[in-house]
Amino acid sequence: MAGGRWMGWWGHLGAPKQRGVAIYALSNFEQKAFAGALHQAVFNTFRRVTANAFYIAIPGAIGYSTYTYGKSNHAFRLSKEGHKIYGGEGH
Repeated sequence: MAGGRWMGWWGHLGAPKQRGVAIYALSNFEQKAFAGALHQAVFNTFRRVTANAFYIAIPGAIGYSTYTYGKSNHAFRLSKEGHKIYGGEGH
């Protein structure tokens, strides 16, 4: 009891029944659950990739160019010409 009035069981809290409420339903056999899903997936993926391309491509290009520069500079420093210029010792 709440406030001297019985509230009812769970989900039936003692309120009067609603009138004039129309409920429509569609049969499970009439629905097309995956209608257009493949089409939407392709274009949504393309939209997301193009929206985030600069966040991935620019740092990726900077990282790749830094890596290739470092690798070629290391190879040059291990060569005879690199030892002459930078004064390193041979192994």
